[in-house]
Amino acid sequence: MGLELRMLGTFAISQQGKELELPPSRKARALLAYLALMPCATPRSRLCELLLDKACDSRGELRWYLSKVRGIVGGMRVSSDEDSVRIGLADSFVDALAIQRAARKGLSALSPERTRELLELFGGDFLEGLEIDRCAGFSAWRLAQQRRFRAWRVALLSRLVERAPEAESLEWVEKWLELAPFDVRAHEHLMRALVRRGRIYEGKEHLVVSRRLFHAQGLDCAPLGRAWHAATAEIAAPRSRFPQGVQYMSA
Repeated sequence: MGLELRMLGTFAISQQGKELELPPSRKARALLAYLALMPCATPRSRLCELLLDKACDSRGELRWYLSKVRGIVGGMRVSSDEDSVRIGLADSFVDALAIQRAARKGLSALSPERTRELLELFGGDFLEGLEIDRCAGFSAWRLAQQRRFRAWRVALLSRLVERAPEAESLEWVEKWLELAPFDVRAHEHLMRALVRRGRIYEGKEHLVVSRRLFHAQGLDCAPLGRAWHAATAEIAAPRSRFPQGVQYMSA
């Protein structure tokens, strides 16, 4: 079995189910994570700019960090010459790459089952906790990746909310709101799910709290009111549209 690299959350590497010890150096970990996501060889100059732009001997330090990377993934997986470096992980699993490949093919084509599988890969934000002081290049790259993967996670959640069975929708929409608290679509789905379950009071509470949240950020609260009215309008629909056992209440 090849290596398994987990980047969606705290960075971790395992082999055959056993977690490997990562080097104490944050820069060595960052170097490994960066190279693992690169589809082709990366110039040494780029790596020095990313992590070692303040070093007196950046090339020498880079060689030292690469020796730590080889110690983790194995020397055979690291290809390097005077100009560039590449890690070969064809026999390995990288959670971030699995999400990236699915996004490139189109998330709209995913089945609910595959969507759930991909969502389960997320243990948090990309390289969560791997901050490095005085490394502006790496910090900018890491933040950009965090935005990308968070957006893909939200897209997966929204797709699952729209496609998954009614019984699951509330769980997924709550996770959606945790990531995107100002996404009106998520609020609309949550209020509709609560109304369909007869939990009108909870829906009203959510509307009040959400309006306060939007107001505090200077955002327009009107779409929330419209979403609530649309959700409660379903109460007047025939009862056959609602799951059996729901207690029907007026707004």
